Amino acid sequence: EQKVRAYLLLTQAYLILDNPTAAEDSYLKLLKADPEYVANPARDPIDVYYLSKKFTSTPIITPHIRGGFNTSIPRIIHELTVSGTAIDTRNVLKLGVQFGVGFDLNLTNNISIGAEGNFSNRGFRRNTEKGSGKYFGTDNLSTIERQNWFDIPLYIKYADDSGKIRPFGYAGFAFNLLISSRGNDWEYRYEFSNGSVKEITDRPETLTYKRNLLNHSLVFGGGAKYKIGKNFLYADLRYMMGLSNLTKEENIYYLKDGSFDPAVVKFAEVSDFFRLDNISISVGFIRPLYNPRKKAKSPFDFLKRKSETATTAKE
Repeated sequence: EQKVRAYLLLTQAYLILDNPTAAEDSYLKLLKADPEYVANPARDPIDVYYLSKKFTSTPIITPHIRGGFNTSIPRIIHELTVSGTAIDTRNVLKLGVQFGVGFDLNLTNNISIGAEGNFSNRGFRRNTEKGSGKYFGTDNLSTIERQNWFDIPLYIKYADDSGKIRPFGYAGFAFNLLISSRGNDWEYRYEFSNGSVKEITDRPETLTYKRNLLNHSLVFGGGAKYKIGKNFLYADLRYMMGLSNLTKEENIYYLKDGSFDPAVVKFAEVSDFFRLDNISISVGFIRPLYNPRKKAKSPFDFLKRKSETATTAKE
């Protein structure tokens, strides 16, 4: 704070002495001491305020790391069954984890383009609904599927650029690469007319060959950053809406080697055509790469002018 006050006084003194080069050098040193210093005409000398408009310390690139938890929701496109009757199922939420890195390319103080690379473990469970709509009218099936994904979200973000707590929101598109998929803890419950019950359990192996590997989704999210020194901690809530059918139609009834899949008979189960939505909550760390400098002309200057006008009006 003392450096900021000192360089501010030097800037004002050099302007009064008609030495603009030294004034600019002093103001640049002020921004290096406090990259988020914003001159205010109600507080600072007016000539210093107008000089400040020649400079920016907005980071060109802002990297971040993130991690947290997620849950997935399958959305049925077309139901398939070998039982001869329509099946009513319900989804039971399963927790997964995710972590990744990313960066924002800052166009203005408020608007940026973001890209990330995230690894996530996801899972979902499906149970037959109670009542009507069971397998063969009376039987129940419970399945769990666990998947590993690598996601590349691309989005445009709007964020507040002042204050201790700074909210943000974004929307965009993601490429989703399915790395692996496994069936876990499948349970089929036969209920016979005489009241007897028989249960069959199994852990079907990899299902990756039954799934499309490259998928797409829409991305929506938002959260808030908390400023600590020159860095930030942040919390983020994200919804990825799946656009792609995950099921490979040609592999529904067959194993990887082309032979008939015995699970079709054992569990009376084939995969529906479905999309997969994902909801995640993450916390992360942001380290802005500040670069105090004189402003260069940019095709996004009209956005900067709008942002500065709004900031001045707020002040």
